[in-house]
Amino acid sequence: MIIICFCNCDSGALDPQGLDPIFRRFFIGVLKKEHVLRILDMYTYEGYKVIFRLGSVTLCLAHAFMTPSEFASTKAFWKGVKRVTHSDQFLFDILVKQAYGFNGKTYRSRRSFPRRKFIQRIIRHNEGWAENIATDHVNLLSQKPLGFVEGDVPIVLAKNASERFSLAEFLPFAYKSTKLELIYSSNVHGRSIPTFYQHCARAKHTITLVEVLDTGATIGMFATDTWHNSSKVYGDGECVLFRLKPNPVCFHWARGITKSMMPLNVQSEDEELDIQNEVATEQFMISRKNFISMGSNSDGSSGLRLEDDLSRGSSAKARGFNNEPLAGSDRPDFDVGLVEVYHLLRDLDGKAIDGEEDLWKGMFD
Repeated sequence: MIIICFCNCDSGALDPQGLDPIFRRFFIGVLKKEHVLRILDMYTYEGYKVIFRLGSVTLCLAHAFMTPSEFASTKAFWKGVKRVTHSDQFLFDILVKQAYGFNGKTYRSRRSFPRRKFIQRIIRHNEGWAENIATDHVNLLSQKPLGFVEGDVPIVLAKNASERFSLAEFLPFAYKSTKLELIYSSNVHGRSIPTFYQHCARAKHTITLVEVLDTGATIGMFATDTWHNSSKVYGDGECVLFRLKPNPVCFHWARGITKSMMPLNVQSEDEELDIQNEVATEQFMISRKNFISMGSNSDGSSGLRLEDDLSRGSSAKARGFNNEPLAGSDRPDFDVGLVEVYHLLRDLDGKAIDGEEDLWKGMFD
C-alpha cells in the first residue's frame, strides 16, 4: 500500500486528505500513541520519506515475530502486526535504528529512499497485481458502506447497505472507516428528551436518524459533541445535516461568514470578531430540556429540530448549512416516527472513537 501511494505522488497521497488516512489507518492502527507522535515529529522535520522508511521497517520487524496463523487472512495479519508492536519486546528506538542505518553507537549508512523509477519498475513487474490492489484500496477509501454492530436491539433505519453507504459519503473524511452501534431507539428506550440524553451521555460523535412519519423519508444529523441539556451552543463545523432517503443529500457547514450576516452598527474589529464567533457557533448543536436541534436562524427555526416527546419535528434552511428543508419544502413541520442514535466505532479494533482525545483532528486541515 505504501509503495503504491508513493509510486505516483500526483495521486494525492501527499495531499492532506491522503496523509490523514495514512497516519490514521496505518500508524495509528498498529503503533502506540507515543510512537505515532514521534513519527509525526520526524515527518514534520524530514517530510514524507519518513512515512515510507518507518512504515516499511515496522512491517519487516513485525513479520519476523509473527506466527504462521497470522498470515492466514488480511484481518489476522494486521492483528498480528499490532500484537507485535504493542508487546513489551517491541522497542521503537530499535525500529528507528533499523530505518536509519545505526549499528550500536556507530552510524553505518543512511538507507536511501528508493527513487520513483525504481519503484515504478517494481510495479511494472507486477503490473496486474498492483493495479488490482490500488483499485481495491481506492474502493475501500471512497466506496465502502459503514459497518454495524448487531446488538440486543436490532437497527432499523440504517439496516440497508445503501443507507450506510450514503452515511459513509456524508461523514467527514476522518470517520468514513467506522461502524455503527445503536445506543438509542425511541421504540425500545422510550420517547423523551431526558431518555435521549441518558443514552447519549457517553457518546461524542453520533448519528441521529429520524423517520418522517407521513412520507417514510429518513433524515438526520451528525453531531460532534455529546448531546446534553445545556444553556450554551456547542459542536463544531464538522456537524452535518442530511436526508438519507429518498434522494440522499447532505449539507456541510460552510466555513466563514458573509457581510450580509453582520449588523450595521459594528464599531470595531474586536466587536466584529465577537459577532463572527457568535454567529458561527449558532450554526451547530442546541439542546434544552424540551428540544434538540442543529443549525439555527434568527427567527427561531432550525435545520433540524425535535420536540420534547420526539413525536414532532421541523426543518428549515439553516444559516451556515444552507440546507433545503430536510422533510421537503411542503413539510416545514412533520410527525416523527422512529428515532435512532448511533455512535461510531473504529473499524480496526471496534473501540468507540470517543474513548480518548482526538489528537489528529484538524492536523491536516
